[in-house]
Amino acid sequence: MIRGTQSQVVQILLCPAGNSRDKGASKKQSARRRGEFMSISSVAEKQPGLYRNIVLGSLFVIYTFNFIDRLIFSVLQEPIRHELGFSDLQIGLLSGLAFAVFYTAVGLPIAWAADRFNRVSIISISLAIWSLFTAASGLAMNFWQMFFARLGVGFGEAGCTPPAHSLMSDYFDSKQRTRAIAIYSLGIPIGSLLGLMGGGWVVENMGWRQAFFVVGLPGLLVAVLAKIIIKEPKRGNFDATATEPLPFGTVLKTLWSKPTFWIFSLGASFTSLGGYAVSTWMVPHFIRSFHMGYSEVGLKFGLVGIVPMAIGTYFGGWLSDKLGQRNLKWYALVPMFSSALMAPMFFVALQMHNPWILMAIWVIPAICSGIWLAPVFGTIQNLVPPNMRAFSSSISLFIINIIGLGIGPTLTGGLSTYFTVPDGSNAGEALQIALSIVVWVYVLAAVLYYFASKTIKEDWYGDGH
Repeated sequence: MIRGTQSQVVQILLCPAGNSRDKGASKKQSARRRGEFMSISSVAEKQPGLYRNIVLGSLFVIYTFNFIDRLIFSVLQEPIRHELGFSDLQIGLLSGLAFAVFYTAVGLPIAWAADRFNRVSIISISLAIWSLFTAASGLAMNFWQMFFARLGVGFGEAGCTPPAHSLMSDYFDSKQRTRAIAIYSLGIPIGSLLGLMGGGWVVENMGWRQAFFVVGLPGLLVAVLAKIIIKEPKRGNFDATATEPLPFGTVLKTLWSKPTFWIFSLGASFTSLGGYAVSTWMVPHFIRSFHMGYSEVGLKFGLVGIVPMAIGTYFGGWLSDKLGQRNLKWYALVPMFSSALMAPMFFVALQMHNPWILMAIWVIPAICSGIWLAPVFGTIQNLVPPNMRAFSSSISLFIINIIGLGIGPTLTGGLSTYFTVPDGSNAGEALQIALSIVVWVYVLAAVLYYFASKTIKEDWYGDGH
């Protein structure tokens, strides 16, 4: 019985999704195979506008799981550090470099496949992989076991965003694409909030090992449902250019002719460096400096850090689309202004010794921390034709994550270890100093976005796609 069930699950994950224009017998076979989900397929035929929102909602849920599984580690790192005897540098390596190595290295071949093969299957299988390795993290007994579990999470999560961005580009035209990506990107703050609040409660009531099981295993069910619900659309639905996959060299040549792509990617990498440093280490900072419990930190930091970020994420997509219709420069200027504001505001907040004053100030840069996401990733999608989108997105994410995710948490952990005295009595102060240094990286991001505003118009229309 178990083998039969496993075979059915494998068939569901690996079978190609039907094209949204398939007719006749293929629809009937799909209906019999999907049972109660036939109503969703009917909606797709009769109300394509509603169905694409169902698809967007499904991708949002998947991305939410992505960040629950990614950010849960920041809540659990203090009990992990105490039980397994890790230093801040080792925690930084586990939060950043261990995850980023496979996330970036595997992202390019996965994106190459996403431009050629079934994107829904790639997303579903990737979700199953990272969910299994998240659960496996709860079994780690030493640094290297946890390191390889984090590698596995990074391996799986690499298959999420590039094919998801490509799918959204075939469900939404260029005028709606940035706002769709903004809604999808809400998975970052919502997933972070659920990870912080849920992880804090679980670690206090069940322990850090059980927390990995609780957030990891449900992803296996979501992986199967995603494959059933989401239909693979025709590539280039809203584009007049060819949709045949292109060789790697041709993609690079096209991207090389668009400096906006590289400036945006580098700017986003510095924005992400600050963001990953803050999201990884603020929970330990609250615990060490203000002696809060895990669930208390999850609730308070979630409300003042993550909820404002969610507001900023949607607002950034809406604002850049509204202003970008007048002048394309605003797709670069919106993230420029938000980044320029984050550096001094985060720094001032970190100097506060009263947690309530810190949190009050924190709301402003937290809103800004979400604003840049939609205009940056939406522009990257609009700069290239449809047969390059997944691969271009992956190249951008490679740059962003090798610098932002790979360096941000690790650099902060290394600085904290450097400033910590041998007996560890100033661990809270050392971490506060490290974070106060790292947040100034947002200034570099703002400068780069300014330069992107000078090239964006030419690159956007340059090839006529």
